[in-house]
Amino acid sequence: MNDVSSPVKGFFAGSTRVTFANKATFHASLFVLALLILFSRRPDALLNAQFYAEDGTYWYADAYNYSWHCLFMPAAGYLHTVPRLVALFSLLFPFALAPLVMNLVALWFQILPIHIFLSSRFASIRFTTRAFCCILYLALPNSFEIHANTTNIQWHLALICCMVVLARPPETRLWKIFDIAMLVLASIDSPLGVPLVALAAAVWWFRREQGRLWALLALIPGTVIETCFLLFSHSRRDASNGASISRLVGILGGQIFMSSVVGMRTFIKFRSGDDRDLFVFQLIALTIGAVVVIYAIRYAPLELRLFIIFAAAVLAMALHRPLASSQSAPDQWAMLLIPGVGNRYYFLPMIAFLGSLVWMIGDSSAPSKIARYLAIGLMLLVPLGIYRDWQYKPFVDFKFSKQVEILEQSPPGTRVVIPIYPTSWKMELLKR
Repeated sequence: MNDVSSPVKGFFAGSTRVTFANKATFHASLFVLALLILFSRRPDALLNAQFYAEDGTYWYADAYNYSWHCLFMPAAGYLHTVPRLVALFSLLFPFALAPLVMNLVALWFQILPIHIFLSSRFASIRFTTRAFCCILYLALPNSFEIHANTTNIQWHLALICCMVVLARPPETRLWKIFDIAMLVLASIDSPLGVPLVALAAAVWWFRREQGRLWALLALIPGTVIETCFLLFSHSRRDASNGASISRLVGILGGQIFMSSVVGMRTFIKFRSGDDRDLFVFQLIALTIGAVVVIYAIRYAPLELRLFIIFAAAVLAMALHRPLASSQSAPDQWAMLLIPGVGNRYYFLPMIAFLGSLVWMIGDSSAPSKIARYLAIGLMLLVPLGIYRDWQYKPFVDFKFSKQVEILEQSPPGTRVVIPIYPTSWKMELLKR
């Protein structure tokens, strides 16, 4: 069997049938294992939890100061419903635990795609292939920006929704509720609902199954709301784009194709040399990456082709009006050339690229042996990127426990300013 019942039966070697308790235990163990892996990449996310950027400056501060009214406050041009709901949830706990609670919720969203991919809804793919992809996902190089923070849940949520749209339609009531909930949340959390609507429409057009239509309908209302905010709220600050062909080569070749294989830290080594040599390396990486992607779009199964197109659409949206740095910084595309800057924008394209490599290696129906050898050669380099990018740099310790004491000792009505990571950010709370 190829579905999740096979590993579950193996996990419970004396069972004659798979029960709900067996599945629950399997997925609970899977979650703990994934959490330990992610914990090892940046232990301070749990051992010394602190607010990160918008997590403190906007989501928690607005939830604390304005309560549920914060749900209707746009930032960067659109609503951020999920991180604001997470911040409101964290208010149920003491202030000292709020960053930890928010980080744990973010990690839950980060791990959730693994459970979906290893479920029976992707049984058409061999379990060993899916397990290997999950390992790649947890170990993904060039991805520290989206690790264990509420601000970037939207990228993991987009992946989750992409998976439920591409997966086999839900057969149980629990899966149906889950799908609708995730799709609705994604549609009112960011503009990523726009490419998700296009993806859901394409899947429904090709598959013509009722469950596909429900996924499309669930996305439309929230996406319309987000689009209206994006067009009319004027809350997204202006920033010079600075788009150019040479910078596009650097972003695609260096930040996506090269960094997803050999890692961000290795790519930094390339940047330390001559600029002309760097451009040549980026151009070569872009050429190889483009060949892989075009080959997959031509020959891969429909679901992988649609995922690649979805990832490309998300990247195009991001590059249209990116916010990669502060307002005083130069052109945004110039900043995006710097390793580590804006790698949230590269998350889905990197997964699509690595997924294409896995398919080229493992699918015996792929028509070209040369393509398979190319994919094997590139995949042999991936452990280098994983090794070099495994450990994320810990946050600067702002002694959050002392900030908690200051807030607790301040009289009601006092405006308390709390420094958070990155260094230039701060959070302002009006003590209750």
